[in-house]
Amino acid sequence: MPQRGHRATKSYDARFVEQALAIQDVDPRDAHSLGYTARILTIATLPHRAQPGDHYERQNGGYRLIVQAMPGAGLPFGSYPRLLLSWLATEIVRTRRRELELGRSMAQFLDGLGLSRSGGRAASSPEGRARSAGTIWRLRRQIVSLFGARFVLHHVGNTREGVEILPIGDRIQLWAGEGGLSGTAFPSSVCVSEPFYEHVLRGPVPVDLRALRALKRSPLALDLYTWLTHRAFVQQQGGRAATAVPWSALQVQFGADYPLDSRGRADFKKAFLLAYRRVQLVYPAAHLDDQGSTLIVRPSVPHVRARRAALTV
Repeated sequence: MPQRGHRATKSYDARFVEQALAIQDVDPRDAHSLGYTARILTIATLPHRAQPGDHYERQNGGYRLIVQAMPGAGLPFGSYPRLLLSWLATEIVRTRRRELELGRSMAQFLDGLGLSRSGGRAASSPEGRARSAGTIWRLRRQIVSLFGARFVLHHVGNTREGVEILPIGDRIQLWAGEGGLSGTAFPSSVCVSEPFYEHVLRGPVPVDLRALRALKRSPLALDLYTWLTHRAFVQQQGGRAATAVPWSALQVQFGADYPLDSRGRADFKKAFLLAYRRVQLVYPAAHLDDQGSTLIVRPSVPHVRARRAALTV
């Protein structure tokens, strides 16, 4: 008899393929799904899973991302902060405002992110087994973690060195109780910081919001999709040929949860290639070749073609 988890996985895979085909058939502008994300997510990535401590670093060539968590809030991790940063970037580009309205209920905001609605915090069952927290509670925690964190982007180039301090927001006002599922008289809102606002507008990365929603179960797939479409733009603008990237460098950039040893490298490579296969279903033009110790990034077209030069290299 098939296991329940097996049936759920098959159902998810069927929905994913259906979503991928719809993405291929309809342009994001026609589907009202043109969105953006912050360029910082194409440079270095956030943790995939919960991390101990309040300090986190990722390296990508001459760039180093440093995240310092607010005491007690924990580091932002998983798909939610990635979806939140994309939502913030999309609204910044659309409204040209720092004060952004989340909506009159958590249900409305969850729908906008493409997330299902469930409430409650993590708890234990009478048998002692852990119950997972609902989307309401997890999203609220990740909003607080993201806005409470301090982001620093350190860049060392051939002729100059720079530090960009990027607090995400100056202020947040969230729904009370279980998240205001039924709506409130006053909408929740966020005020993004001036440095983050300027960072987004200097180089917003166009994405298809349907692709983000389809890939939301895998933080690594979200990271890879964003990186590949931005990389395609960089190669296209610079007339660059295929690029060879060492797997060791990719692990330092993307592999937040994998140890830097031979077993960790093998596990990361396996997870990366699995994520790539999922990304390629929604973004067929993305073309990578595994050459053993290196990954070849072939020239391709960006997933969302910019109508004007909105990106920065």
